[in-house]
Amino acid sequence: MTAEAGLQPVELLTALVAAASEAHTRRTWVRRVIEVLARALPLARLELGERVEGTDEVEVVSGAPDSGAVATTRRRLQEREIAALRSGRIDEAERRGPGARSRLVVPLGGAGAAMFVALSLGPGGRLTPALAATLGDVLFHLLRGQEVTQRVAELSRRAHVENRELREQARHGERERPLVARSAAMQEVLRRIDAVAQFDTTVLLAGESGTGKELLAQRLHRLSGRGHRSMVAINCGALPANLVESALFGHEAGAFTGATKRHLGVFERADRGTLFLDEVGELPLEVQVKLLRALQSQEFERVGGEERVRVDVRVIAATHRELEPMVAAGSFRRDLFFGYVCSRSASPAARAARGAAGPHRRAGRRRRRPAQAARAPVPPAALARLARHDWPGNVRELANVLEAAIILGRGTTLALDAALAVEPAPAPAPAPVERLDAAIRRCITAALQACDGRIYGPGGAAQALGLKPGTLQSKMRKLGIDREPFVRE
Repeated sequence: MTAEAGLQPVELLTALVAAASEAHTRRTWVRRVIEVLARALPLARLELGERVEGTDEVEVVSGAPDSGAVATTRRRLQEREIAALRSGRIDEAERRGPGARSRLVVPLGGAGAAMFVALSLGPGGRLTPALAATLGDVLFHLLRGQEVTQRVAELSRRAHVENRELREQARHGERERPLVARSAAMQEVLRRIDAVAQFDTTVLLAGESGTGKELLAQRLHRLSGRGHRSMVAINCGALPANLVESALFGHEAGAFTGATKRHLGVFERADRGTLFLDEVGELPLEVQVKLLRALQSQEFERVGGEERVRVDVRVIAATHRELEPMVAAGSFRRDLFFGYVCSRSASPAARAARGAAGPHRRAGRRRRRPAQAARAPVPPAALARLARHDWPGNVRELANVLEAAIILGRGTTLALDAALAVEPAPAPAPAPVERLDAAIRRCITAALQACDGRIYGPGGAAQALGLKPGTLQSKMRKLGIDREPFVRE
């Protein structure tokens, strides 16, 4: 450390322990460490890097003392970072000349470590090898402490949410209502529900209002591996347009007027359980984009927040609306429609059916149960059936069709006919564009017809068209329109 440093080594390490021990997230941890080191060193920048398993990339949380902002990025590892991680030794590089800076890469955890801290120091900034090694050990243990603190906070939040929901259920005296299935159609619906319940796949329940979609969702949840946890339900059609995103994903304090504290959305409240999105067809298009990402990655950001929130949620959606015409009209996203599985679910794409075997096996693997159908080759008849399909939903449609076919075939066969039973309506052909002079001619002749060829005065064609009589007559002369054929005796 330089002679001009504001803190002595012991004071520096003590201040680091005090500051970093209060951090609940990586970003907060980095911000606190920067604040302390900047008082002892001419710190220009700090990076906390964690190697992404199985790749040559690193996820970096970085910041500078002068800005106070912390950002998360992903990039390829640099050579000296790789060397430091492999050897467990500090790597230092220095730029020569006026205003020279040095950059230290300090591995956290010894040889073969997956994490490091990179310190960019201004002119004259130095750390002795012994102090740099001690600093790395201290930061390593502080980081492990932060992970424990974050985990405890997460478990506490989940326990609080589950306790609140159990209290609500007890207070309302909720009782499961039995499902009576006497018709063959309803028995087939229940058979599908029972088949898909054991998987974590997303399900869309379609049907008119009052047909028991919520009861089916409760049955799906109860028979699933998440049945011992809570099912959180929300009616998307009952939410004000400006609060939909906050209700689904939550918001941070100060995100908008009236947001005085952090609010957890239904995705977080349903973590490790089931989320029932009723009337999903009422969601605005801009929210559908974020919903699709949450369905695919199980990650999202709260409104007004920067940190990614990761959850483990099984989503069941329901709607009384016909989504296929909405997809064709552009009011419901096609990729979101093909993100749901059981109603038609299915999304993929390989119009070349020979590419179906790969997604077929992946669909079987990702549902946490070995399926004989997922390991077996796709029969030629099934390949031909897949090749004949138009696949408007692309690769996502193909993956979901195969997934639904495995589920409905109970893991032994591919029930392609059932999985491909619902076809989305084709997009309407664009209407031909009418020439402007033809449109004007049509409007004028219609007005003359309605007004018996009269142009002037109340009830005349000029008044009906919102034009001055002279302007209308000028247009009639230009277009060669004669009023006489419209005059009635």
